[in-house]
Amino acid sequence: MRLLTLIFLFFNQSIYGSFEMNENMRQSYFHIINLEFEKANMFIENEKLKNPKNGFITLHENYIDFLTIFITEDQNYFKSHEKYKNERLHLIEENDKKSPYYLYAKAEIILQWAFSRLKFEQYPTAIYELIKAYKLLEKNQVLFPDFTLNNKGLGLVHALLGAVPKDFHWLLDLAGFEGSLTLGVSELETVLNDTLFFMYEDEVLFFISFLQLKLGHDNLMSQNYLDKIGDRYQNNLLLSFAAARLAHSLGQNDYCLKILNERPKNSDVLKFYYLDYLEGMCYLYMLDLAKATQKIQYFLENFAGQNFIKSAYHKLALISFLEKNIIQQQIYFDRVLSYGKNLVEADKIALKQVKSNVGNHTILLRTGLLYDGGYYSLALSEIKKIKENRLDIFSTIHQIEYWYRMAQIKYKLNQDKEVAIKYYKKVLQLKRDKIFSNYYVPMSALQIALIYENKKNFHNAKLYFNKCLLMSDFDYERAIHQKAKLGLARISN
Repeated sequence: MRLLTLIFLFFNQSIYGSFEMNENMRQSYFHIINLEFEKANMFIENEKLKNPKNGFITLHENYIDFLTIFITEDQNYFKSHEKYKNERLHLIEENDKKSPYYLYAKAEIILQWAFSRLKFEQYPTAIYELIKAYKLLEKNQVLFPDFTLNNKGLGLVHALLGAVPKDFHWLLDLAGFEGSLTLGVSELETVLNDTLFFMYEDEVLFFISFLQLKLGHDNLMSQNYLDKIGDRYQNNLLLSFAAARLAHSLGQNDYCLKILNERPKNSDVLKFYYLDYLEGMCYLYMLDLAKATQKIQYFLENFAGQNFIKSAYHKLALISFLEKNIIQQQIYFDRVLSYGKNLVEADKIALKQVKSNVGNHTILLRTGLLYDGGYYSLALSEIKKIKENRLDIFSTIHQIEYWYRMAQIKYKLNQDKEVAIKYYKKVLQLKRDKIFSNYYVPMSALQIALIYENKKNFHNAKLYFNKCLLMSDFDYERAIHQKAKLGLARISN
């Protein structure tokens, strides 16, 4: 019955009015999600000639603006196109209010602009728009409970509210809203599993993979999404991004590099320079310093946005350090201070590390890079070059990093989990109040908690999740605390 009802709604023009998902609109959406905007606009213009009142025209034009802003981070483009938001909402209001797409389309437009504002830290306006979009989707869900596509917007709203910085939580409290990454992912899953909305699968896979990385605990789930993407990354840059990030999170650096090398490189596809940065990182994790430098410099030369600029210069400084080129290292340190913004975590950390003036240790740096690439045996061979009985000559921060890396590697190589716990506890014992806001200490508490959780030792798991949450003012604080809170929620259930 549900299937017949939705098919009837989808194709019956007398009910849907101007929301007609015909061939022009299907083709325009397909090319939009593939970031082929010129081709998409051809089909949009064709539809304007035949059926200018079709509400999908307005929605698809907004998609193009949203994806352009999301990928290029072009602030001038954002400012010049922001005016279209209200114009498009007025156009949608002229369409059939009895269609399940009416409130959905309005919410989608508002939500896409909210997502865009988060790129430029316009948090109060973005939160207001997220709440407004949520209310429209909530109303639409009451009117059309079988309209599963509604959950795409609801899932993103719940997830994005969960990512709002704590300085702005008072706005959410005022409106009585609470974000949840877990809820957001589960709502997106319902769309992914509904064959009636199969055409949206690539978009939903992109978003759900992006959010799964924020959850960062369930490797089986991450592998599941990577398997669902399959080789579709070869034809879609959004899926190239999602697949590459998932592969990296799973410690599959070689596969991550394969994905990036095989991504679409058509001249008519929007340039996604962040993928060049990721490719440079892949080479860095392999300690191929020449190729890493080449790709990171290419990113810096071409990317017009402000995010990951400080991080990119910091990575070039680390490469210079490994190459023993101290003069060039200082040049890149100065550029970390002078260029880009510190909005995203990677840039904040790059800036903090340069300002802290804490020197790197060659073996520990090489170990950390190999570990981040998933080359655990090579990382172990590297760190074994340091003799435990010589650790007393190391600074406290390097002693902490040594035991943290040893614990990480031992755990990943499936050696005795008690050994990993012992090494993580050494990190906690070495903790000092002035350890430059490093994440090794809170992450050690989190990792001990996760090991105890897997052992079903929930008492100790709770103890160490709470230890993690008691720490503050460190790198990746929001993400690490989010994982600790999720862990406490799991064991309480």
